[in-house]
Formats: sequence, C-alpha cells, structure tokens
Amino acid sequence: MSQPPEETPRWQTYPGDVAPGPSPEGLPVPAVPPAATGPAGIGRPGYAPHDPLVISAGGSGIKKEGVWTVPPYLALHGDFGSVRVDFRRAEVTSQVIWVQVSGGAGSILMILPEGWAAQLDRLGAGWGSRKSVVAEEPVGSNPVLILSGSAGMGSIQVRYPNKRDERRLRKQLAKEQKHLR
Repeated sequence: MSQPPEETPRWQTYPGDVAPGPSPEGLPVPAVPPAATGPAGIGRPGYAPHDPLVISAGGSGIKKEGVWTVPPYLALHGDFGSVRVDFRRAEVTSQVIWVQVSGGAGSILMILPEGWAAQLDRLGAGWGSRKSVVAEEPVGSNPVLILSGSAGMGSIQVRYPNKRDERRLRKQLAKEQKHLR
C-alpha cells in the first residue's frame, strides 16, 4: 500500500480560499489569485475555476473560430441555439482544458485538431445525446479537454475536422489574406 504524498496540492476554487491582503483602509480584502489574471496580467475570464470563459448561444447560434486564446476553464451553454467551437487555430495556455457543458435544448460542437483528446467521463447525457469520435488520451504534448456537466435535451459532439470543415477553413484563410493586401 502506497503512502499519500506529504503535501497534497490544493486548487484555489473560490475567492474565499485566497489569503486576504490589507486594503488601503486597513480592512482585509481577498487577493486576486495569480491564475485569474491571465497571461497578459489582465483579469480576463477563463483563468480561474470560479470565472470560466462563457460561450453561450442563447436563442440563436454562436461560433468561436479562427485565431483565439483558449484559457484553462471554459463554460459552453447551448440554451436553445447552437455553439460551434473550433480549436484548430487556437493557442492554448494549459495542457488540460476544463470544459463545463450545459446543452439545454441546443447543440454544442467542438472541433479539435489531430492529436488533441477529449474525455467525456464526467458528462451526463440527460435526455440529449453526447458523441465523441476523438481519442481520450492526447498525442505527445497536445492538450486534453475534460468535459463535465450535462447535455440536457440537446446534443454534444466532439470530433476531428471533416472535409467540410477543411473547406470552411481554407475559405476563411483566403478571406483573411485578401484583407491583408
């Protein structure tokens, strides 16, 4: 039987877990955890478990594609619309990306680059559906998405790009090149 490590790391999951610091008036004020400040030192969402980057469809659809920075914590809400998140041109800040999913009555599609992985073990289907055709373990130093939450009455799909996605990306790149001229 193995012994647990002497010092177990603990994530700061709530602002109250942070050691308080003095305020100008002398009152104790919780300090902002370093992870919440993001890579540029700005208090951006997605860099702390209690403050994820939220992508919500509402009653229509929303897309997150192109060049963007993926923080370690995401929250995707399908509501009554559709969410499409394309990670192919994304820059990651963490090897593990925690994704809280709430399908509602909408659909959520995540397109991952080859070599990335997704684990849906913590994701409940509800009345909806969940489907992943990607590996559960990443290749090399590629990131892994860990999904939790529920599909609700909607659908959640995680896959690698297909021919239609590749065509869409080529069209998007051509459009960007045209704007650079």
